[in-house]
Amino acid sequence: MAMMIETDRLEQELEAGTTYFDCFQRINRRRTEIAMGVYSIQVISGIYLVGYATYFFTLAGLPTDKAFDMSIGFLALGFVGTLCSWVLLENFGRRIIYNTGLAALVVLLLVIGILDCVPGYTENAPLIWAQSSLMLVWNFCYGLSVGPVCFVILCEVSATKVRSKTIAVATATQALVGIVMTIAIPYLINPDQANVRLRFASIYLES
Repeated sequence: MAMMIETDRLEQELEAGTTYFDCFQRINRRRTEIAMGVYSIQVISGIYLVGYATYFFTLAGLPTDKAFDMSIGFLALGFVGTLCSWVLLENFGRRIIYNTGLAALVVLLLVIGILDCVPGYTENAPLIWAQSSLMLVWNFCYGLSVGPVCFVILCEVSATKVRSKTIAVATATQALVGIVMTIAIPYLINPDQANVRLRFASIYLES
């Protein structure tokens, strides 16, 4: 308890006199931009699809019960990927893990989007299963890299004196991007609207 009290006192001392404007001064601007970028990429990379997983698999062409099973596997692989990321963080640099993971997500989304454009897709069961399985691999890669590593980078990249404020700015930026995606995703995937199905993956790449 004494250590907690002392740590709190030191942090208050350190942050005394700082403002949110300090996050954007030349000495801290690059750190703030990186923090905002890595946190926003969580949303842009497609993680908001998790909330629509069952519906997403149904739109892909799977039976409802199989779509539910796939959504459970989707979440389970994301969890396993996050556990595995602990090992990666101990053995590899943040930049390597983050950039490699992001590159893997881009490739997977591109392949998923291309498969959705194959003629006769809706009547090709193996193709539908392959595409849905790639979504599970995608979530594993996300949990292995971009998802958890983002928070590590967010805390480590910010200057100590304005760390809490930098994190607050990055969180606000991510929330704004999240609002846009929350509004856009239902419109894009619903059959009576844009009806892009799993071609939605390629839209992420274009953005």
